[in-house]
Amino acid sequence: MTSQHIGKYACLEIERRYLLEKIPDDLVKSANGWLITDRYFPNTRLRLRSMKSISGNEYIYKLTQKYRSEAQNACETTITNLYLTEAEYKYLESLEAKIIKKKRYPYRAQSRNFSIDVFEDRHQGLILAEIEFENNSEADEFALPLFALKDVTDDPFFTGGNLVIMSDEAFRQGLSQRILDHKNFF
Repeated sequence: MTSQHIGKYACLEIERRYLLEKIPDDLVKSANGWLITDRYFPNTRLRLRSMKSISGNEYIYKLTQKYRSEAQNACETTITNLYLTEAEYKYLESLEAKIIKKKRYPYRAQSRNFSIDVFEDRHQGLILAEIEFENNSEADEFALPLFALKDVTDDPFFTGGNLVIMSDEAFRQGLSQRILDHKNFF
């Protein structure tokens, strides 16, 4: 995440998001990464996140507010994280929420660090890669990674807040259509 502050506590996150058709071959055997459960609270911009290392010996809990203002472009998001103890997480976990589960893997390609998210449960089949940048010009100049199908940074379909409220049918149709549109374009 960039160190650019917005207000007293929030930071500016500049990232691109890419749709993948499959997990990169050299990532399949990776034992590094996180099992992530995101709990989105209805009618808020808040997300409660639990992260368990795939090796199983590390846990991170946080409450996040993440949003894009009208003045921000598709690569920019305002984010504020509050790190929690396990007891604090368990207390908030009882609140009504919509859930997304995924595995997140670190991935190095083209001399850059990516995060690859492999979604589970009702979002199974969705694989996204994200990369963070220090500034907008760096993000604007970055070319589509060789392992990616397409850049979906400006497609709101792929935001966590949207995925979590989508019906199973709308998700399946939307994902299939976007992959088909890409294949028909090329």
